[in-house]
Amino acid sequence: MKIESQDKRIDELLKGNIFLIPRFQREYSWEPDHVAAFWSDLIENMTEAYFIGAMVVYKVERSTLAVVDGQQRLTTITILLCAIREAFKDLDRPELAEGLQAYIEQKDRENKTVYVLKTESSFPFLQEEILKSDPAEVPFEVGREEEAIQRAFDIFKNNISEKVSEYLDNKEQSADDNKKDAIGWLSILRDTVFDLNLILVTLDTEDDAYLIFETLNTRGKDLALADLLRNHFAKLIRSASEVDQVKEKWSRVQDTIKSSPIQLDPDTFIVHSWQSRYDFVTKAKTFQKVKDRVNKKNAKSHLDRFVSDSEQWRSIFDTEYLWSKSEREAARSLKALRTFKVVQPSPGILSLVRAYRDKTIKYRTLRNALSNIEKFHFSFNAITSSRSSGGISGMYSSFGRQIFQCNDSGEAARVIADLVSKLQEREVLSSEFDVGFEQVIYTNRHSSQKTLVQYILRKVAIFESQPFIGETDDLTIEHLVPQSSYKSDEDHLIVGQLGNLMLVDQKTNELLSTNEFKEKKVILESRGYKLPELFDGVDELSEEIIRSNTQRIAELSREKIWKV
Repeated sequence: MKIESQDKRIDELLKGNIFLIPRFQREYSWEPDHVAAFWSDLIENMTEAYFIGAMVVYKVERSTLAVVDGQQRLTTITILLCAIREAFKDLDRPELAEGLQAYIEQKDRENKTVYVLKTESSFPFLQEEILKSDPAEVPFEVGREEEAIQRAFDIFKNNISEKVSEYLDNKEQSADDNKKDAIGWLSILRDTVFDLNLILVTLDTEDDAYLIFETLNTRGKDLALADLLRNHFAKLIRSASEVDQVKEKWSRVQDTIKSSPIQLDPDTFIVHSWQSRYDFVTKAKTFQKVKDRVNKKNAKSHLDRFVSDSEQWRSIFDTEYLWSKSEREAARSLKALRTFKVVQPSPGILSLVRAYRDKTIKYRTLRNALSNIEKFHFSFNAITSSRSSGGISGMYSSFGRQIFQCNDSGEAARVIADLVSKLQEREVLSSEFDVGFEQVIYTNRHSSQKTLVQYILRKVAIFESQPFIGETDDLTIEHLVPQSSYKSDEDHLIVGQLGNLMLVDQKTNELLSTNEFKEKKVILESRGYKLPELFDGVDELSEEIIRSNTQRIAELSREKIWKV
C-alpha cells in the first residue's frame, strides 16, 4: 500500500483539484451544534494558522481525488466559503465574490464549469443552491441531507450578517468607512479559512481506501456501525450499472428507521438483526462478525435481509407501522413492551415477526407468543424491576436464531413452547410481585407511571368485563377517593394506588368531578360500572380498604391476567 502525506492549506487544496464523495461515505450530517463549534473555533483563531486534522483521499483521475476521511469538514468549509461569497455580493464587491468563487468552481478542458465538490447523494441541491453563484436553474428535491446542508449555510450567513451589521451600524464614522471595515473583516475571515492547515494523505487505489476507512473509524472515531456496514457492502458489491444498488438499498434501511415517529437507532437495529439470525454479540463486535460471514458470494442476500429486517424491526417499536386492524392484539403486546421500556426480547421478536410475514407461522401463533412475552416482562420488569445478568438477552437471541432456522410451523411451535417454559421458570415470587404492585401509583404529584397505570387498569377492566362507555382510548384515570382529600406526599402514595383507581369514559369523569366516594359510587353504578364486592355497603374508602383492593388486583394480575 502506497501512502503519500503532505501539509496543505485549504486554498492549495481547492486549487486544481476536484473532490469526489464516494459511495461508501455517509451523508452530510453536521448538526447546528457542530457548525456553531466550528464557527467559534474559526473566529477565535482569526489571522492565525489553525490545524484541522488529516484528510484521506485516493486518486480517481488526474485531478480528481475521492475523499475517504474528512468529507464532513471539507463540505462545511466549502459551504462557509459560499456564505462569504454571498456576503461580498451583498456589500457590492462582485470582484471579491468572483475571486472566491474561483476556489469553489473550475473550468475543465472544454471550458465547462466543474465544482470542487462532486457529490451524488445531495446532487443537484448542493451544486445548484449552495455552490452556484447564480440563481438555481435545475429542480431538486430536499431530503434529510439537503436540510442539514441548508441549515449549515443559513447559520454561516446569519453569523456573518450579524458581524457585518455591527460594522455597518457604527455611528462614529461615515457609511463608506463602515463599509470598508465590513469588507476588511470579511476578507480576513476568507483568508483565515484559506489558511486552515491539514495533512493530506493520498492513497493509490480504492481498495486501499476501504481498508483505511475501516481502520480510521474503528479506532475511537465516531463513525456509526451503519456506516461501516455500508462501506463493507459497497466494497463487496460493485455497481454494474448507473443504479448503485448498495446506496439505494442502504438508504432504504436508513430511511425506514429514521422516518419513524419514535426515535430509533440504526446501529441497534443492525445488532438486533444480526443477533436474531447468527450470533449473540455486542455492538462493538458486530462489525467484525459481519466481515467474517459476509463475502462477495453472499453479500447481496445479506443486504436484502437487512432491508426487509429494517421494516419488521421498526414495526416492533412503531406499532402504527405495518400492523392492520386485524393484527391489533399483536401490536398492543408490542406497545406494552415499549411501555415497560424493555428491549431485551427484540432479536427474538424480530424473528417471530419475520416468520409471520414469511408465512412460516400463523397470526394466532405470533399473537400468543407475543402475549406470553408481554406477560413475563410485565411482572419481571414493569412491576418488580428485576435485573438480568445477561441470560435473558442471550435467551432471546438464541430463540431468534432457532426461529430463523425453522422450516415449518411445527418446528416453530416447538421452539416457542420451549421459550414459554423458560419464561415460566423465571417467574417472579408472589411476595415480590405484590410489593412492587403496591408501589405502582398515579397522582398529580407522581405522574411518571401514568402510561403503565392506564395499561394495567385497561387490562383489569377488560378481564372484569367493565361495560366501557366510549372508546377505550378515550378513557381517563379516576381517583375514587379524590386527590384533594389527602395533603401530604405520604398520603398521595395511598390515594395513588391502583386500589383507588379506575378507568372511566369522559362523560362519567365530568359527572364524578371532585365528589366524595359516596356520591361517586352512585354515579358509577348508574352509568353501568361494576365496583368490587369489598366496596359493598361502604360509603367511605379508608386506607385499609384501598390497600385491600390493591392486593385483590395484584393477586388477580399475577394469577390470572398476566400469568404466563
